[in-house]
Amino acid sequence: MNWIIWLIFAVSVGLIVAVLVTPRVVEYVEAIEINATASSVYDATRFQADLMQWSAWPTTTGSQCRVENTDGEVGAQTVFLDKKGRRFGYQEVTRLEENRVVEFKLESKGPPHVPRLRVLFVPIRDDRTEVIMHFENAISAPFHLFLRLFGVVNWTREMHKKDLNGLKRFCEPSHEQYNGKPALLRPR
Repeated sequence: MNWIIWLIFAVSVGLIVAVLVTPRVVEYVEAIEINATASSVYDATRFQADLMQWSAWPTTTGSQCRVENTDGEVGAQTVFLDKKGRRFGYQEVTRLEENRVVEFKLESKGPPHVPRLRVLFVPIRDDRTEVIMHFENAISAPFHLFLRLFGVVNWTREMHKKDLNGLKRFCEPSHEQYNGKPALLRPR
C-alpha cells in the first residue's frame, strides 16, 4: 500500500515540475518566397475573403467562415462557425502597414491563451516577395503542458506551413484555392 502512495506522490511531483519547467509561450517563424509582388501578397493576406480561399484552416477543421466588418481594414474579422452556424471564434486584423505587415489576433474556445500572428512582406525583386510568418501564443498553465504533450503545438505549426504554401498557390499562376479549385480573384 505504501508503494501506491509513493507512486502517486512521485507522479504528482513530476507533473508539477513539468508544468513549471515547460515554456508557456509558443513562438516560431516560418517563411516562403512567392513569385508575386509584395502588394498582391499583402492584399491576399489582409483581405479575409481572399485569406479564407488559401488558408488550410477551414478545410482541415471543417469550419465555415464569414467576414465581418470592412474587409481589408483593421478590425476586419473572419468569424468561424460550427456546422450549426454557431460562432466559436474569430481572427481579427489588428495592424496594417501597406505592403509590409499584417497582424492578427485570434480568439477561440478552448484553454486560455493569447495567440497572435504577424505576417511580413519583404520584396526580393519587383515580382518576388519573401513572406515571413511569426506566430506567438501565450498559453495558461497547466494547459500549455497538455497542448504540447497532445501535439497541438506541432499541429498548429504544420497548419501555418500549409497556409504559407496555400498563399503561394493563391498568388502565383494558376491561382488556386487551398482545396485546388480556381481562386476567385478580386479585380485590381
